[in-house]
Amino acid sequence: MVNLIKSGAVVAALLFAYWLGLTNGKNSEELKNARSQIATLQSVVQEFKAKQKSDAIALAQLRIDESARRTELDRMRNQLSAIERMSGANANRELNRCLRGRIETQELAERLARSVKFCAENHR
Repeated sequence: MVNLIKSGAVVAALLFAYWLGLTNGKNSEELKNARSQIATLQSVVQEFKAKQKSDAIALAQLRIDESARRTELDRMRNQLSAIERMSGANANRELNRCLRGRIETQELAERLARSVKFCAENHR
């Protein structure tokens, strides 16, 4: 009878050890899956950070270009104003109107080109 109890205790201990091993194996697999998902999410976050940095650089460059264009257009306007002040004849005034129209057209074309360039670079 004592041997039977000892054998039962050994079998129970073996079953408990087997069950414990299965539980640890399952938890280990879940941990591996969680780590894999975390690594994937970290990769996605890094990609978004890189894209955000790229967009910020492109926007900064766009602002620099826009400022340079504004400075150039202001210079052209000042030059045109000086020419208009110096001109007295109708022919010169007509030429100045044409020049003003050219400046406005150039300004619009440059704004459009900057917008198209920004969209092409950042929205592929």
